[in-house]
Amino acid sequence: MKGQLAKLPVIFVTGGPGSGKGTQCDKIVKEFNFTHLSSGDLLRAKVASGSKDGQELDAIMKEGKLVPLEKVLDLITEAMTNAVAAGPCNGFLIDGYPREIEQGLKFEAKIKPASLVIDFDVPDEVMVERLINRGKTSGRLDDNEETIKARLKTYREATVPVADHYQKQGKLIRIDANRSPDQVFGDVVKAFATIGLKPSAFSQPVFFIVGGPGSGKGTQCEKMVAEFHFTHLSSGDLLRAEVASGSEKGKALDADMKAGKLVTTETVLELMKAAMDKERTSSKGYLIDGYPRKVDQGELFEKMVAPCAACIFFDVPAEVMKERLLKRAETSGRADDNEETITKRLVTFDNETKPVLTYYKQAGKLHDINAERTVDEIYADVRQVLLPFVQS
Repeated sequence: MKGQLAKLPVIFVTGGPGSGKGTQCDKIVKEFNFTHLSSGDLLRAKVASGSKDGQELDAIMKEGKLVPLEKVLDLITEAMTNAVAAGPCNGFLIDGYPREIEQGLKFEAKIKPASLVIDFDVPDEVMVERLINRGKTSGRLDDNEETIKARLKTYREATVPVADHYQKQGKLIRIDANRSPDQVFGDVVKAFATIGLKPSAFSQPVFFIVGGPGSGKGTQCEKMVAEFHFTHLSSGDLLRAEVASGSEKGKALDADMKAGKLVTTETVLELMKAAMDKERTSSKGYLIDGYPRKVDQGELFEKMVAPCAACIFFDVPAEVMKERLLKRAETSGRADDNEETITKRLVTFDNETKPVLTYYKQAGKLHDINAERTVDEIYADVRQVLLPFVQS
């Protein structure tokens, strides 16, 4: 395992059928930005792909044979590599694995050692009751009492040695999962803290709002806030507030801004994270206005703060933006609203911000909106971008 994959933690998640580990994995994915992988799901997906490998696996399973462990590990490795390539990923949950000590040993030899093993512990009679209730609506053939009890017996026999193995290594944390999902997740958070991981404070969608100075993105953000109750944070406003505070940091920022320079990523992230933290309990989502201006800023934000749901770009020709800004300068009183500084800012935008658009386009997250129209025409397109996220 090389590169970024080698640095990311792997957590094995175990628990009997009906233990609620699926629900907890969903919460972990959302709060910790982990990738959730199930060997069963990966096998089914490979078979459904109709590929040569998929056909081979299908034939093995139809004959009632066990899929060779090496093939399962190849699928997991492929999925992990794809997850890192697709976007920000803070680690991996390997669900329902290992079921035997040998599986764990071979996984750790081929891929990397597990950082933690979380076992969701529920009494057998409770799991039976949960699965029978699920069977009333699931349509799953294995959700009947006889099969359920057989599955639990198999599970107990196979996993007790696994638990002992990882307990001796000091990696096993057993959680009482016969409680409400939120109570269980509280202990999950504590388990993650043992390896230095904390949940993101920002679980609501984050939208990067990109556009040159004078593109009208501020006006559009006001409309988004009014309709969707998002929190609107402008890196420019945060920087100006720091300057107005008269602090030493503010004085240094003032000099850089007047020279048309971009402020360091670390400084912007520090201000942004603090502002988001103040709104985390009430916000329905975040509009990050004027950020990122460089690809590495976006990458660092998504790694340290929260994933980006979409990047909305308000596209306006440079000459139109310059005209708008010069008109604003007549009444704004802003030191950076003069022709020389405006020209510098537009050149900076072209040279350093445009690559951001290419990056998010390749990630499938870019929404390019023609912003040289009326406010309402532009917003009609903006709403279509936002609706899938607020309705999901």
